Amino acid sequence: MKKYYIHIGQENIGPFDKEQLKEQRITKDTPVWSDEMTDWKKAGEIDDLKIILLTIPPPIYNSPKNEFEKPRKRSLLKYLLILIFLIAFVAIGSTIISENYTNNQDTSILADDSIQRQTRNNITSLVQVTTNEYSVNTFGGISNLDVMVTNNTDYTIDQITVAIDYIKKNDGIYKKEYLTFNNIPAYQNKSLSAPNSNRGLSVNLTKQTITASELNLCYDNNTVPATGDPDPYKCN
Repeated sequence: MKKYYIHIGQENIGPFDKEQLKEQRITKDTPVWSDEMTDWKKAGEIDDLKIILLTIPPPIYNSPKNEFEKPRKRSLLKYLLILIFLIAFVAIGSTIISENYTNNQDTSILADDSIQRQTRNNITSLVQVTTNEYSVNTFGGISNLDVMVTNNTDYTIDQITVAIDYIKKNDGIYKKEYLTFNNIPAYQNKSLSAPNSNRGLSVNLTKQTITASELNLCYDNNTVPATGDPDPYKCN
């Protein structure tokens, strides 16, 4: 079943199937991405999602009042009460603003950590590795192979190492090579050429390690996460 990610504010959320996506109450302007798409699109541009989009009715505008309506009389007491309210508001405003600023800072730190943790936990889906249309020789062998890494996160990837398995006719691995990519900015990609092989009919790519200091990310494919760890790829 096709899975989708959605982008809300500074956060990429997912993956969701179509029924789960409906519960997110997305609109036609919500950015959506799946692994079959080369870039983000608005949900309203994807035919498969149009049936689940939330339709927001237009606002109701009150008809203007009669321009010849006589203005109501306002008593001096009403203005006096308003003035007293404004003075009281200014007197206590500085204290409220100071307390809110401190609370907002704490909330912002917690929110940023939650977003980063979700990105770390979904890093293998958000960072993609693909190949070009490489050449396969008549009697086996691979040449002109390029590997591309696409960073679909809000953070710079400092380094990613990709393992390349050259697969023989019997599905065995003829040899393994490694490519290391450095400094891939958010929502950008980078390509490197892989070594040629005199045997093999196809290749298989594996993300071995991914590091990102902005994200406090230390992913290692060879390390098994501890059971129940809510944030297994966070740097220690």
